Amino acid sequence: MKQLFAVFALFVLIGVAACGEDRQPPAEQEKDTKAAAATPVPATQGEKAIIVISKSYQNQFYQAAFKGAEKAAADLGVRLTTNGPDAESNVSQQVEQVAAAINQKPDAIVLAACDPKSLEEALGKAKAAGIPVIGFDSGVPGDPTGAVLATATTDNEAAGGNVAKKLAAAPSFQEKVLQATEQKPVVIGALAQDATSGSISNRITGFVNTLKDELERLNGLQGAVSISGQQKWHVPATAPVKVKIVVTVPPTTSQADIQSAAKSIFMTDNLVALFAANQDAVNGVISATNDATDLDRTRGKYRDVLVVGFDAGKSQKDAIKNGQFFGSVAQDSYQMGYQAVKLAVAATNKQPVADVDTGSRWYNKDNIEAEDIAILLYD
Repeated sequence: MKQLFAVFALFVLIGVAACGEDRQPPAEQEKDTKAAAATPVPATQGEKAIIVISKSYQNQFYQAAFKGAEKAAADLGVRLTTNGPDAESNVSQQVEQVAAAINQKPDAIVLAACDPKSLEEALGKAKAAGIPVIGFDSGVPGDPTGAVLATATTDNEAAGGNVAKKLAAAPSFQEKVLQATEQKPVVIGALAQDATSGSISNRITGFVNTLKDELERLNGLQGAVSISGQQKWHVPATAPVKVKIVVTVPPTTSQADIQSAAKSIFMTDNLVALFAANQDAVNGVISATNDATDLDRTRGKYRDVLVVGFDAGKSQKDAIKNGQFFGSVAQDSYQMGYQAVKLAVAATNKQPVADVDTGSRWYNKDNIEAEDIAILLYD
């Protein structure tokens, strides 16, 4: 009987022990749950906040850049805020936005400055606060504060040169310039939205210098090409002038002033070509020519003027498809946004960063529908 009781007691103890293995105290269960939730994640995942500030919030170019920035933020797991003034001319609004961004203490700021000088004080504060700044598009050229660590942008001088080479190689253009004489020189216009934007200035520089070099290789034009219109771009001819490259900058960046400047250019005698150096300049040209109908190659008032543009936008794309524009160069604004955020994340992780050239491509009515070009062309 004693043996039977001992066996029964042993079974009871084993059962209690087994039940104890399936039941942990509530405190122990909670501890394990928290440990699982605390599994290490990449430092960027949901932890860092980046603020992107463009030159103009509604501009289609920057809307495409925002999309690239948003994709990079999703890929890298950072929180993203986008902002920008209502127009590039609203410098004071952007200054306020940058100041407000610094006060929010983000991990990094991505910036395309309307007026770099106006932002010097704010950038100094960003540096003092340990907030890295990454430029995109024109970035912040000549930043004296050292706050801007790198910029994701097009090599704008090379891109402007690309436009010039395509124009100079066009047989119809060469025919016109080779007919130029000292008594009747031809004019090539270049319309810059402003002279302070680093990106626009660089592409104008690339365009006028490259075009002068290309033209002076043609028979009879050695030394006969001048660059004028603005002190910043002034190169006299070394022989009697046959070709004048004239740069025009409107008094303000308002669309009305840009359109007025474009109209003045089209009134120039012996105008054979015009380069519009950014989307707003392109829009000014299109407005000045009755929605580009005056550029129709058969019936247009300015049918003999070859117009080349920069960037994209629906109106420019339509003008190229219709043959009203000779062609254009597209920047990869999507990649600007993407690469700028990528640089910002690297900077917040104390990794070394350097400028990134996001590239540019020539397009015209022959290749505008090609897949590798169409992906760059925002509406």
